[in-house]
Amino acid sequence: MDAVSIQVARLGNTRVCFHITFLLAAVILVFAGYGLHFLVYVGSLAFHELGHIFAAALMGAEVTQVEVWPFGATAKLERSWQLTPHADGMVAFAGPFNSGLLASVASALQRGLIQSGNLVTQSTYPLLDLLVKVNLGFFLINMIPCLPLDGGRVVRSRLALKVGYVEASRKMTTWGLAAGSIITVLGFVGLAAGRSWYVLAVAGPIIIWGAANERDSAAQEKIMEILNRSERLRQRRAIPVAEIMVPHDATVAEVVTKLMPSRYHIILVAGRNMKVLGRVTETKLLEAFYGGGTHLRMRDIWERNHPE
Repeated sequence: MDAVSIQVARLGNTRVCFHITFLLAAVILVFAGYGLHFLVYVGSLAFHELGHIFAAALMGAEVTQVEVWPFGATAKLERSWQLTPHADGMVAFAGPFNSGLLASVASALQRGLIQSGNLVTQSTYPLLDLLVKVNLGFFLINMIPCLPLDGGRVVRSRLALKVGYVEASRKMTTWGLAAGSIITVLGFVGLAAGRSWYVLAVAGPIIIWGAANERDSAAQEKIMEILNRSERLRQRRAIPVAEIMVPHDATVAEVVTKLMPSRYHIILVAGRNMKVLGRVTETKLLEAFYGGGTHLRMRDIWERNHPE
């Protein structure tokens, strides 16, 4: 767990943690007299994150930790690299989708009340207007294509198959640092010009912080998860194993998309006439994937680990 995050609950195998920036935002809002606004904000944030959790469950991945930030929450998935690029992107997009859905429903309800004559102006019920703005904000901010935001995870799921997970993470965190800096400058320029661009002034530094955290942990975190597979075996006492057969000229990128969550795989490398040349473990395959060897052929992986 991150040194600046505090675990507040555990839902099954999922740890729920609050990042220190979220706690600071909560304290400021409550003491400023915006308690109801904070409840709308937290409820919207929870609905956003439920989208990620539900989509991950549908795809067969286990959510091991949910970390709540002011701009949203990040879900850490066990063996998330085994999702196909499409599935991984769907899990990332599910949160913004939920936020956009809630904003649309609240906006439709608001229009319906106005048309029925029960609501004269939006200001008559400001919390409903706030619900629209908060969820629209969650949608727009999280769709920025950079880490640590959901849009960056969607792009990384595609880019990783070309350059490897570590390099894709590096590129997207670089975009995150740049995007956060631009948003911060825009926010403060707007404030100096007399505009109420407080959200940008606050969101920019938080995005920078999150991008820096992603950059520092990306290279180590996933490799450690591979190396710690034996620890999870000791804890669970059993891990389902699956065998898949692939042609010897299949690339690492192609094979990774065929893996299933919650399984440990043995890859049978087949030559001509379906004759098995040898076996490659999932660990060796993923080490090549993380290191940028997405273009390598399975024959190369097998020969590298079984020299004559």
